[in-house]
Amino acid sequence: MDRSFHDVLDAAYELPEEPEAFDRFLNEAKRYLFGDEAGAVIADHVAMVEDDDPSLDRHTNRLDRLIQKLVQAEGPTATRFHAILNISSSGSVKGNGAAERLFHCEFPMTLDALPLDHEALRFIRRYLSMTPINQVDDQVFLATVEADDTRSCMALIQRPADADGLARISVSYIDWSERLLTRIGAAFGLTSTETSVLSGYLHNQTPGDIAEERGRSLETIKSQSKSILRKSGCARMSDVIHIAASIAYLLREMPDTAVESSAPLRWETPKDGLQFCQDRDGRELAWYRVGSGTRPALFIHGLIQGPFFSEAFIQRLNENDLFLICPSRPGFGYSQPSLTRKEYNQTVVNDCVDLLARLKVSSLPVIVHQGGSSHGFRIATELGDACEGLLIVDGGVPVHDEASLRYMDSGSRMMAAANRRSPSFLKMLTRLGLATYRVRGIDAFLRELYGNSAPDMAALENAEISRLAAEGIFHVTEQSAEIWVRDGNAAMADWEQDFEAYRGAQAWLLGEDAKILDPAWVQTRLDKCDPEKVSLSVIANSGNTLLYTHPDTIVAELLRLHAP
Repeated sequence: MDRSFHDVLDAAYELPEEPEAFDRFLNEAKRYLFGDEAGAVIADHVAMVEDDDPSLDRHTNRLDRLIQKLVQAEGPTATRFHAILNISSSGSVKGNGAAERLFHCEFPMTLDALPLDHEALRFIRRYLSMTPINQVDDQVFLATVEADDTRSCMALIQRPADADGLARISVSYIDWSERLLTRIGAAFGLTSTETSVLSGYLHNQTPGDIAEERGRSLETIKSQSKSILRKSGCARMSDVIHIAASIAYLLREMPDTAVESSAPLRWETPKDGLQFCQDRDGRELAWYRVGSGTRPALFIHGLIQGPFFSEAFIQRLNENDLFLICPSRPGFGYSQPSLTRKEYNQTVVNDCVDLLARLKVSSLPVIVHQGGSSHGFRIATELGDACEGLLIVDGGVPVHDEASLRYMDSGSRMMAAANRRSPSFLKMLTRLGLATYRVRGIDAFLRELYGNSAPDMAALENAEISRLAAEGIFHVTEQSAEIWVRDGNAAMADWEQDFEAYRGAQAWLLGEDAKILDPAWVQTRLDKCDPEKVSLSVIANSGNTLLYTHPDTIVAELLRLHAP
């Protein structure tokens, strides 16, 4: 086995202890595939393996379980209101939101960089060195936080059960956030004004300090303080503070259902507009109806961007009496997978043809998006005269050989190379990547995907676009990593024959700054097509979020293709 592949496995086995090591894992994977990180030609030592590799799959399964275990171990700490630190066996420190505010820093960091006094750090190191770790008792120690505001805190260090070497430190610092204060005020039955006064006491203010900060008289604050004591059943304000602190240590932070948020809380495929039907083989096909019009168009979704649309896009559809029929390909979202890899492409075509027959649609244009390109051409050819034209949004042309990988961005090139040479290696990249980003969060995943494109990063500043992009990730990850292999095979196979077979009208829309596949390379291939039937528009200052950023342009092209 090539030495560089051992380096990939070494980096992979660091992930359960340190998800931040994922960048090194990716770099080692690129080095294994290309010989160097910037390479575009697959290295000679990477063998072609068409079937799954049981040995590599066992590594992937084990690593996935270990990372999931880490997620379960760390999950409860993020939702606590008091400061919590998790220290890995390698000395990497992570903290929850309360810890970030206490230490005035961003995590992760090394133990040496943690702003604690020398004695506290020495105590922690001594505790970490104790063996066997499953017999080490919980210990309490005094620590001085040497951040912007020096303060002394009590801390509890312990080894959580089944945490694989993790040490956890709970610090006697509570982040008295508005959400926590609201819940404590509700527990005591306080008014909002009384809760505000209690907040002052919890932040170590005197009645005079509170009166000055709130612009009220001292007598008013004293009166409100008496009301707090009466409602809490306490004789002294110090007792109220102790009870409030006890509540804070017991509470977990819950989602605020009173505040609308465009950010999804779970990695779950949307269900709005979702419908189901059975295909000719009895499989369950999930599909979405988008728009309230009467004139249909078939939408073939991409790999990482699914059949989800902005309100502006839907409004344009409705204004023009249009609606979209959006099936999820086998293995995406809630559609059952194809029986085998070999049957995948034909199953995609059959699903669409059967769905349109069930809906009694006699003719319509087909919109093809990104990684759905090869499927779209096969579907259009199968529909024959029933296809009024193809609208290809941010799509790709056939990739004939491995030399063409140089026209892709680094991330797409790596996935494509893995797909061509080893399904099991692609599944390892996908499963470990997704497991890691479930720890890092969907926002970090989107930054990784679109970080090299200024237009796309600007687009993601829009909360709705960020949500739609996240929903596309949920759509492809709803089931298993196998779909990355099957759909990747469809994109990376030589589908030139399918490309040539469709003779109808084609309208192509490409972002000038698209990174997945070089627009100039796509344009070079399209220049060889019949200009009477194939048109190309390159949209300035746009990237791979074109579907979200240019609804007017896309719907206008759709109307041009649609039969009168």
